[in-house]
Amino acid sequence: MADIENDPYRLAIVAAERLRAAMAIHGLAIPSLRGSHPARDVPFVELGGCSAQVAEGLAAVLEKAEPR
Repeated sequence: MADIENDPYRLAIVAAERLRAAMAIHGLAIPSLRGSHPARDVPFVELGGCSAQVAEGLAAVLEKAEPR
């Protein structure tokens, strides 16, 4: 089995699950969020669609967060 640090697909799945968990803390969910196959060997997460209410909630959380 491939080491997760060298497996872009598994890295994408882990990233998607981390985002799902972080959003759930704020009562937000994007049902179609998922890790996907890599794009040019880069881990890729598909966010998919969500309701306008979820988009507004996510925007509000991000607006309050410290910039990186």
